[in-house]
Order: sequence, then structure tokens, then C-alpha cells
Amino acid sequence: MPAYTVSDLARRVGADVLGDPDRRLSGVASLDVAGPGDLAFFARAALREAAHGTRAGAVLTPRGFEPRGVRFTVLKVDDPHLSFARIVRLFHPEPEPPPGVHPSARIGEGARIDDAVSLGPGVVVERGARIGRGTWVGPGTLIGRGARLGVDCRLGHAVSILHDVELGDRVRVHAGARIGTDGFGYVPGPDGAYKVPQVGGCVIGADVEIGANCTIDRGALDDTRIGDRTKLDNLVHVGHNVRIGSDCLFAAHVGIAGSCDIGDGTQFGGQAGVAGHLTIGAGARIAGQTGVVRDVPPGAELGGTPARPQRSWLKEAAHLSRLPDLFHRVARLERGSGAREGERRGPGRRSDDGSA
Repeated sequence: MPAYTVSDLARRVGADVLGDPDRRLSGVASLDVAGPGDLAFFARAALREAAHGTRAGAVLTPRGFEPRGVRFTVLKVDDPHLSFARIVRLFHPEPEPPPGVHPSARIGEGARIDDAVSLGPGVVVERGARIGRGTWVGPGTLIGRGARLGVDCRLGHAVSILHDVELGDRVRVHAGARIGTDGFGYVPGPDGAYKVPQVGGCVIGADVEIGANCTIDRGALDDTRIGDRTKLDNLVHVGHNVRIGSDCLFAAHVGIAGSCDIGDGTQFGGQAGVAGHLTIGAGARIAGQTGVVRDVPPGAELGGTPARPQRSWLKEAAHLSRLPDLFHRVARLERGSGAREGERRGPGRRSDDGSA
């Protein structure tokens, strides 16, 4: 593993250094397990005390951090999360796959393989497909007929890129993902559901990352599209004809039904679901397990099912947690009211309905 001085790292992330700029660091670690040769970081105020107790040789901190009596060197940055992520890559560079085609790979007629491409064991490239320069295709992966992959893509084990799918440059697809599968399109017929042919395509922009076991349907007629720099966590499903903008984030288990239009910069928490044919405005933020059943305006923050403004949803959740206590209070009040009513009538008196 390479080693760097504090001043080397500070220069790469634009940090101000308090302490020893010549200290050498050989790794990265969390605050609680870091040692004298490690770099750690914290971004949240709640971790300030933990930072004071760390054994790390250096710590990335927010610029507002004022060290008092600490033993480590401080690197002050605007965004500790982002700076730490960049530094981790320095200590753990991604291994470069050996270029070349494994003897067990199969390449169809008319397929075009550019320079420095790596095809692992059992890869199948069907006729007419194109794979751009420097792309790495993991073992057991299928590149369907006429599919087009950009430069420097990384495809994991057992990925399926089906016919006529397009991947932009530097797309990363993790193990088991399926791109360009048939959408869920059926119409009722006399003999049951009749499958509608799915003849559209699937176009993935540049610098997109697609997590393990995601499924992205091809369009029924038009293309399914995912914009540049959008990131999908594991087990995300994107239905047919969906259009997703650039710089969107989807946590695990999100499901997007067909023909939705999702604007740039939207964010979805885990297990959120979106009904079909909806428009989600740019910059909207959808909390985990939210059920979206109506169009969402740009910049909205929603939660709950059905989706509603997040502040309202949180207030409702707080009120619901108080329901058992409110129920018991009402029951006690009703019992007290009944007893007082009995005392008011006195012995032998009857109520208005004639009962004793």
C-alpha cells in the first residue's frame, strides 16, 4: 500500500494543516480503530468528542473545528466526506484488469472489440455488439446483439446487457444486474393476458453506476433512459419507458413503475415506490418507504404512503405514537364522566330514556 505525507494529501484536497505536515500516513481508518499511521475523518458535530480520543495520526475535519489538546495532525477541509473519499482511492487504487480475451470467451460475427478491452472467462459477445476501449467485462457476462458499450466501462460478474442496449463512457455495472429486459406489458385477451412486444431500447448515460441485481427494462416503444452521473444502489427496478435525469440517487429496493419522468438531481430513499406515468420534478427528495401516487413538484420533500410533505408526515408519525396514551386518557375521562352522571341523578332517579 502506498504512503503519503500529510502535505501531499493536503495539496490534493485543498486542506489547511495544523500540526506536522511531514507525518507519513500509510492507510485510512475510522476514528475508533485508527492508529498513528492512519488518516481518519469526522464531519458531524456529534463525533467531535470521539475525534479528541482517537489514536489516528491525522484527521480530516470541517474548517470550523478548533482542536484543543489533540495529539493528531489536523487537515481542515470544506467537505470531509468528499475529501476522505478521494483520499481512500489513493490508498486503495482500483486494480487494472489484464487486457485481452479469455480463451473461453465467445465473440459473435461482426462484433467490434476496441483496444485494451478485457473479456473474462465465459463472456459472450453477440453479433454486431461494440465494446469501447479500456472496458472490462467480468466472467459470465452477456453482451447482447447490437449492444454498444462506451470506453472504460466496468461490468461485474454475470451481468446481462441485452440486445441494442447503449452504455455511455465509464459506466459501472455490478454483479448480476440485468439491463434491457422486457417491460411488464400485457393487455387482457380472450385467452388471458396477451404480451405486448417490448421493442424500444435502453440508453444509459456516462458515469452512471448500477448496483448489484438491478433490473432496468427496455422501452415498450420509446427508449428507457438514465441520465449522466446517476447512481443506483443494489436491487433497484426501473420500469419500461422511464426517463431518469442526470445526477439522481436511488437507494436500495426503489421501484419505478413504467413511463415515469424523473427530473435531474432527485433522491430516493430505500424501498420508495413510484406509481406509473408520474412526473417527479427536479431536485425532489423522497424518503425511504414512501409511496408516490401523484406528480411531485420540483424541490419537494415527501414521505409516507401516500406521499405527502415530509413535515406533515413526521408530525403525523409523532401524533400516531401518542395514540395509545390518548386512548387511555379518553377512556379514563369517559369513566369519570359516567360516575359523575350517576351521582348527579342520585339513587332511584331515572335518566331521560327511562332507565334506572
